[in-house]
Amino acid sequence: MIKSAVILFLTCFFLYLPFSREPDYFDSETTPATIVSKGELVVAVYKEFGKPYELKLNKLMYGPKVGQRVEVRYELSHPEKAVINQAWGYWFIGKEMAWTFGIFVVLLGAAYATTNQPHPDALSEQLSYKQENKTKYQ
Repeated sequence: MIKSAVILFLTCFFLYLPFSREPDYFDSETTPATIVSKGELVVAVYKEFGKPYELKLNKLMYGPKVGQRVEVRYELSHPEKAVINQAWGYWFIGKEMAWTFGIFVVLLGAAYATTNQPHPDALSEQLSYKQENKTKYQ
């Protein structure tokens, strides 16, 4: 039961991912950006149609990477809505992963609790069931 639940969960989760990302995976564009330090802030600077845009970044994570190039994913209609195009942070978000795993554990626990120890009457009914003889097309 656990194997099939995990397979079903992972299938549903990976089908859900491409349609739930913000900016939208299918309607967004990618462009190179440069990580720059501006005083207390660390930002990724990128251009769209010649106009510069800035994406605020985590100082602890991207502070040592100042001067490096990264890929940014943004919406064409709103270039200011952008994210770093990487697995952790765009595809996998910590809070979302925690909630997803928590819901999976609760549902798996409920499934296990309902199927683990059936009532003796239900068990005897299943054991005493005899299939009726049917004709070919019934």
